[in-house]
Amino acid sequence: MDPNFDQERLRQLLSGQRWGQSLDLKEVTASTMDDAAKAAAAGAPDGHVVLADRQTRGRGAHGREWVSPAGTDLYFSIVARPGAEASVASLITLAVGLGVRNAVTRWVPGRAVMVKWPNDVWVEGKKCAGILVETRTVGNNLDSVIIGVGMNVNRDQWPVELAGTATSIRTERDDRRPVDRETVFADALLQIERSVRRFVTDGPPAIVRSLKPHLALVGDRVRWEEGSGVFLGIDLDGAARVQTESGPVSLRSARFEPLDTDSDPLA
Repeated sequence: MDPNFDQERLRQLLSGQRWGQSLDLKEVTASTMDDAAKAAAAGAPDGHVVLADRQTRGRGAHGREWVSPAGTDLYFSIVARPGAEASVASLITLAVGLGVRNAVTRWVPGRAVMVKWPNDVWVEGKKCAGILVETRTVGNNLDSVIIGVGMNVNRDQWPVELAGTATSIRTERDDRRPVDRETVFADALLQIERSVRRFVTDGPPAIVRSLKPHLALVGDRVRWEEGSGVFLGIDLDGAARVQTESGPVSLRSARFEPLDTDSDPLA
C-alpha cells in the first residue's frame, strides 16, 4: 500500500464514525466505483468504503474519465443503504455534494466553496471535487447506492484539458504546503455521512435549503446539451430551474456549464 495511506491510522481517524468501519484500501485499482458495486452485490454493509491511491479507469459523470494519479488525491466509493425510495436518487447526489462542500470548506478558509449542480464542488470557480452516484433498486426502493468521490487534494499539475478549470485544496491554501490526505478523507467521509443521513431523516427540503446559499452559477447564463438560459436555482426535488427565451424549464440531468466558457466541460 502507498506509504501515504496507513490502514491503522485511518481506522483510528474513523473510529468515531459508522461509515468507514468496513474499509478496503487499494494501492491501485481500475475503478473504486466498480469495486464498491461488486462489494454491494456481495452484501457489503452500509458505509463500506473502497479507497485507492490510484485508478487506471476512474469514472466521472457522463462517461468521462476521472484522471487519477498516485500520491496526491483521494478516490473513494461508498456503499450506502439509505432505505429510501428510488425516486429520490438524484437528491442523494446533492446531499453528497453538500457534504463534500462542507469538508472542503474547512481546509480552504476564506475561499468561496460552492456546489455546481448537479455533481461538482468548486473552489473560487474551479473544480476541486466530483461526485458520481449509481443506484441498484429492488421494486420501488433503493437496495444500494454507490457514491463515488474524487477530491483534488495535493495535485498542482494538470492535463492540458483541465488547466485553468481545475484546482486542489493545496493550491487554494495560503501556505501551499501538502495536506494530509488521510485526515481530509476522514473529514470528508464524516461530512458526507452526516449529509446523507440528514437527507434520509429530514427529507429533501432540508438538503435543498442548506444547499441554496452555496449553489454556484445562480443568476448566470448557462448552457446544456439542448439549450441555454439563466440558472434560477433548484426545486425541492433537486431539479435545476432555468429561465429560457421560451419560459422556465426544469432539468433533472444535464451537462450544465457557464455559457461563456471556451473550455471543454468538466462535469
